[in-house]
Amino acid sequence: MRFPSNISQLERDFDAVLLDSRDGDGTGLLTSIRVTRHTFIFKDGSRLLVTEELSGGLIEVSYYNWVNQDGQDILKFHSESHDGDSRYQTATEPHHIHPPAQSTLTNRTRFPNFHHQELPAIMEHIFLALLAQKKV
Repeated sequence: MRFPSNISQLERDFDAVLLDSRDGDGTGLLTSIRVTRHTFIFKDGSRLLVTEELSGGLIEVSYYNWVNQDGQDILKFHSESHDGDSRYQTATEPHHIHPPAQSTLTNRTRFPNFHHQELPAIMEHIFLALLAQKKV
């Protein structure tokens, strides 16, 4: 378990690529005592939808969904466990990455996630991707 993300710090750290930042994760629900919900909107129009389910003040399960301006998946960084079915487990269980649903490169639906398990690392990944694509 990890501490919930510091949203204001992330807004400051990644201001160069952020267009907007708001409460809520796209479900219509807002942050509560049990769930942190937030949306970061990037200058290229893509969004990071953040959902952190909390237990005892720590993140129990996280869903960080990076979507393009049309709402299509780019990457999803999840931490829900699939310990009941070994077919869905990765080497980094419970952390894993889902590729875009429209991806034709592979029929795998989950990949190991060794390094992008916390929101600051995911934000840095998006920052670098936008920088490399010259979108900032």
